[in-house]
Amino acid sequence: MTELASDSDAMMALLEAAGEREIDIVPLVFDRFFARHPETRELFPNLEAAAGRMVNETLEALVGLADEAWWVDTTIINFVDLHRNFGTISEAHWHDWIDMTIDTLAEAGGDEAAAISKPAWQAQAARMKAMIDA
Repeated sequence: MTELASDSDAMMALLEAAGEREIDIVPLVFDRFFARHPETRELFPNLEAAAGRMVNETLEALVGLADEAWWVDTTIINFVDLHRNFGTISEAHWHDWIDMTIDTLAEAGGDEAAAISKPAWQAQAARMKAMIDA
């Protein structure tokens, strides 16, 4: 792989690499998250109904940030508002969720793709975290 021109291109390259390896990151992300935050497991009475959507929406919003998509600000605001129904979700929870999603995707995509693409994901993660924290 070579250096890619934009964060969006780099991010898509990692998604494609993970897809080619056919690794389902959803259960892996949740395993990591619950290992670090076991108290949150009780917030998921039907994990299967929410798990894939949560991971996919996180990835989509991060790519949306890179693409400067018109809808992404509202989507992130909606993430935060929706999660208020589940009690207090700390900044640490949000930050860990985002980081664990990216780390798991990077591992699924392989070392070569991750080396090129992970910095782009992390740059957009920093933007998302700042929006959530605000």
